[in-house]
Amino acid sequence: MKQSILNPLQLLGRLDVLIDSAPRQGALILIRLHGLKRISSIFGARAVEQIIADLAKQMKRSLRPDDNLLRSGRFELVVLIAGLVNQGHAKLAANKLARILETPVEIGETVRKIPFSIGVSLTPDQTRESEQLLRYADIASIASKITRTPYQLYNHDDLEGIVTDWDIEGDLANAIARHQLSLDYQPKIRSDTGRLIGAEALMRWHHPVHGPIQPDRFIPVAENIGIMPKLTWWCLNTALRERLEWGEAASHLSVAVNISALDLTDERFIRSVRNALGIWDTPPELLTLEITESSLMKDLASSIDILNRLRSCGVRISIDDFGTGYSSLAYFKQLPADELKIDRSFVINILEDDLDQHIVSTIVQMARKLELDIVAEGVGSEAIQARLIELGCNLIQGYHIGRPMPQVQFNAWLRDGIDWQFL
Repeated sequence: MKQSILNPLQLLGRLDVLIDSAPRQGALILIRLHGLKRISSIFGARAVEQIIADLAKQMKRSLRPDDNLLRSGRFELVVLIAGLVNQGHAKLAANKLARILETPVEIGETVRKIPFSIGVSLTPDQTRESEQLLRYADIASIASKITRTPYQLYNHDDLEGIVTDWDIEGDLANAIARHQLSLDYQPKIRSDTGRLIGAEALMRWHHPVHGPIQPDRFIPVAENIGIMPKLTWWCLNTALRERLEWGEAASHLSVAVNISALDLTDERFIRSVRNALGIWDTPPELLTLEITESSLMKDLASSIDILNRLRSCGVRISIDDFGTGYSSLAYFKQLPADELKIDRSFVINILEDDLDQHIVSTIVQMARKLELDIVAEGVGSEAIQARLIELGCNLIQGYHIGRPMPQVQFNAWLRDGIDWQFL
């Protein structure tokens, strides 16, 4: 059953008819067949057309007489269903189609499955606009491919985030070349003297479509697509280069860079750190590498080995978000660290919560025994800072000291505070 491919205007016209004539709920089911381009290259276009025709014939038999099966692209089919009682009927139809598509087909002398994804959108519940209905089904089909599920019913809250991640995945690899990444700097001081000792570099991505994207959103994507070493290399070099721009009066200040668990599984990471320090003529003790406690524990043996080797080069190691992961005395004494950063969740309510005070006090006492610096994150007021000093925290970071600032703003902050920041 060979079908002609509808152009976009023809497809939208058929959708308009569905929407206008639907006495109850209607559905658009968008089916994408994957891998057929490669099959066409190997077996020829006729073989692919026969596969699509056979699948369309089987699907047509599973549909009701009033349903319409259309071909909307070279490897794309659309099913228009009218007169549904509820969305459960649309799911039932999608399930039937998925079972047909999951059946292996003969290609040449082999039998194999054709990968597919199915997206479902509903009218009038979700929209009465034909283009929007098609867009919703498109988003749902993308989510079906990403999640590797037979089909997805469009739901804005559930699927927009999935598709956004898929979208940013394609853009992230080019974000560096397109100058979309930048670093903000948050100052860190000694709690007793108020003396500035350095700043933490925080990566920012300004996406041209989605706007600012937070690191906890794009770092996992970078890890999944294998470009974390590239991002870490950019961050290291940018932080060390911009540190030099802080000026001669700030030459003793350190900069802290966050690293990923994947960085600690790559032997090349040690060489990358050494090379970056050499390029920007930076004493190793003025670079701090921060790794979260939970990331450290993903492969503790390998992490400890690489971090020890970095420390032997003179680089400082900081364990971030301490207290939220797998803290225990058994591994605490093995930590190849120079400082612990107490997670902000224990700091922000420390004036009201006795348990948080006890946790902070315990961490401080343990860290002191191991001669580690203790950094309290999330310090939002003078009263919190005073309480942390009483408990023994010797380094402070938070909005009370300074918010994360772009390089230009941080340089201005340094100049404005030059008379008291470096006492």
